[in-house]
Amino acid sequence: MRRFLAPKWLALHVFVIAAVLVMLRLGLWQWHRAESASGGIQNFAYAFQWPIFAVFAIVLWIRTMYEDLRHDKSAESPGQSPQQRVEADVVRGGGMVIGVTTPIPSQDEIDADPEVAAWNARLAALNAAHAATESRRR
Repeated sequence: MRRFLAPKWLALHVFVIAAVLVMLRLGLWQWHRAESASGGIQNFAYAFQWPIFAVFAIVLWIRTMYEDLRHDKSAESPGQSPQQRVEADVVRGGGMVIGVTTPIPSQDEIDADPEVAAWNARLAALNAAHAATESRRR
């Protein structure tokens, strides 16, 4: 739970609280506007819509914190095999992210999975068909 006191989380907490307060204030403003002489049914609809947006923001905020906790727990689980974990290296050049490299599986790992082998056979067939079509166009 201490991670939610980190600067990035504190900024998110402040933003969400401010957004919820603004949404509730907008709902109250629409309510007063609806009761005025120039108000109408549309203002009443907005008066109910803004608090719903505020509730949605709170639910999304809580869900984000829950997902962050859940993600960290699954990353730390020792029972996970290395193949299930995603490992990637960020390639940087001149202060910019150029690309991401991932470990290339060996041919034995690829051939061991029948779905991957079937998919590779399908891609090879499509590539051969494309090459045949391209050679006829020349």
